[in-house]
Amino acid sequence: MSKYLIIAEKPEAARRISEALDPRSKPRKIGRVVPSFLVRNGDSEILVTTALGHLYELTTRNRDRLAYPVFDYEWVPKHIVEKDRRLEKWLEEMRSMNDGVEYYVNACDYDIEGSLIGYNVLRFLYNVSGEENRVFRMKLSTLMKKEIQEAFRRMKPGLDIGLVKAGETRHIVDFLYGINLSRALTRSISRFVRTPYVLSVGRVQTPTLNLLVEREVAIGTFIPMPYWVLKAEVIINGETYEATHERDRVHSLSEAKRIVEEADSKQALVESVERRVEKIIAPEPFDLTTLQREAYSAFGFTPSKTLSVAETLYLNALISYPRTSSQKLPPDIGYREVLEKLSENRAYAKAVEKILSKKVLTPRQGEKDDPAHPAIYPTGEQKAGLNTDQLKILDLVSRRFIAAFDEDAEKAVCRIVLKLGNERFILRGSEIVKKGWLEIYSPYYAPEELAIPPLKEGDRLTVRRIISEEKFTNPPHRFNPASLVREMERLGIGTKATRAEIVETLYKRGYVTGRSIVVSDLGFSLVHALNRFSPKILSIEMTREVEANMDKIERELVEEETVISMAKAELTEILREVESNEADIGKHLSGSIIAILRDRNTIGKCPVCGKGELKIIVSRKTGKRFGICTSVFEEKCNLTIPLPQNPNRVYTTDRICKVCGWPMVRVVTRGRPWFLCVNPSCSSRTNRQGKAGAGRDWKARRAQPP
Repeated sequence: MSKYLIIAEKPEAARRISEALDPRSKPRKIGRVVPSFLVRNGDSEILVTTALGHLYELTTRNRDRLAYPVFDYEWVPKHIVEKDRRLEKWLEEMRSMNDGVEYYVNACDYDIEGSLIGYNVLRFLYNVSGEENRVFRMKLSTLMKKEIQEAFRRMKPGLDIGLVKAGETRHIVDFLYGINLSRALTRSISRFVRTPYVLSVGRVQTPTLNLLVEREVAIGTFIPMPYWVLKAEVIINGETYEATHERDRVHSLSEAKRIVEEADSKQALVESVERRVEKIIAPEPFDLTTLQREAYSAFGFTPSKTLSVAETLYLNALISYPRTSSQKLPPDIGYREVLEKLSENRAYAKAVEKILSKKVLTPRQGEKDDPAHPAIYPTGEQKAGLNTDQLKILDLVSRRFIAAFDEDAEKAVCRIVLKLGNERFILRGSEIVKKGWLEIYSPYYAPEELAIPPLKEGDRLTVRRIISEEKFTNPPHRFNPASLVREMERLGIGTKATRAEIVETLYKRGYVTGRSIVVSDLGFSLVHALNRFSPKILSIEMTREVEANMDKIERELVEEETVISMAKAELTEILREVESNEADIGKHLSGSIIAILRDRNTIGKCPVCGKGELKIIVSRKTGKRFGICTSVFEEKCNLTIPLPQNPNRVYTTDRICKVCGWPMVRVVTRGRPWFLCVNPSCSSRTNRQGKAGAGRDWKARRAQPP
């Protein structure tokens, strides 16, 4: 009997694969820690287990966090880096499943990351990656039963080494850039800032931040210029319509006044009428970036949230694999079968029935392609218990898929030229005359309509009034998370799988804030320092070249060692620049970091004097932590408060106690967070708070010198 070990990337994927391969769809669950399943299929015994994402990470033997350059690296189990006992047990249990296994199958997501995740498990845990006749690769675009069975039947010996090498090279290059640049900049500020503070810099992250800074500078230096928009209100069949001057913008007040004077007329003559029908082309199917942009527009979802929800839908076999750059739907996905399943949903039944009446089903195809996966599409399966966010994304994907098969919409457009004195004004209108795909996609796109009553040349209309509006030119729009991801794609930096995560990292590091992205003082300081002393770190061209080399590795046009050597050489030059300007860079950045640290230690306004700020202070003599009003040092207040001591960690928050109105802090005790009112007399305190090391019967006391 042949014995297979299949490695999935996530527990839900492992469950679905095992159910699809089991003749009765009831595999036996095994394993105490790792969700694994045993399947008997004919003459084969199949173990399906899960890697839970990356189980191995890159690290360096050089533990000095201020030492650079660092060019040694090695793959180690993730639990060693993160000191995670659960992950250690996970690996131990996966290793125990190796007994008697003849064939190994990487069934992780079919992309760069999934290929590397499975490869690392095979080579480090099972030591079989090089045995071509014993290892296989399963390629799945959905977790549908039929596709899983077909993928298992058709899999061939060998791994997708091109993807594996590209993935490993990306990890190595990003690791070297990240650890070296972060250590270099952290060391530069260490002489100016006593409190440890780690600056995060990355190969893609920092050029992306530079994009945002450039946009902020463009906005900040923009000089609004005045212009005038001239409109004429005319009466048609008792209704008021607005026509605009043939010159969209008039750039001087005197010219605007002249036009108003010359157009001063009680009547408007219809000089010409132009009517035509325009097509509104059906949309192409979603690739990941387009889905993220549309979900942001429709629901306000950030790109990372959209991806997270879409991945959950994929794991539930409701949509195809979302990390794709394709806008094409190949026939082998089974157009008619998917549409027939979608027709079971009453919201889609009418639109799908019309499409299925066609003899040939031909979807609208976009320009972008992905050799690994098709565009995102629904499987047509239904599942109870989805949350609101999941239902929204599933509906968006389903309607987009149906719309791609529907007819183009049509709108009647009219352009009417009105003569007012010596000036011409244009009256524009549009009206949908054929809904086509707009009918199914109307929740997410509905073009504006303005029906103009029939007019003919020579008609005269009553002019109600002429309006001159002064306006000003606008600066460039700020990026939002979705438009930033789109810009990163346009520039060729990052990948479809990493762009959303990079944007989230910028928020987490405190470099940017807001949905309409604003760069923080720290973000500005970092970019300005690098632009002055080491501009290569900000180079989009350098980042784009690395991405291009990854594609070449994948297609086996260049060796991974060559790309890594090129990255080391580039990095060596950059680090030399940083080291020679270390003091200047640290001085440049320290002001922003000190301000952040001050804010981080501010609990809130002093509830006693109302003027000072309540700060967290650590005594230099005793090492004790306490809170103190800044007005104490001016002898205008006497409030000090005890706080939980080490090993508890204390963080400021924006919370206000509902009982007494004093500020609250967040305390982490043995990894568990809880909130504490800083008022020593507040009745909201519990026994647990008292046990945390701050004393049960706290009292505010006069300040003692730290």
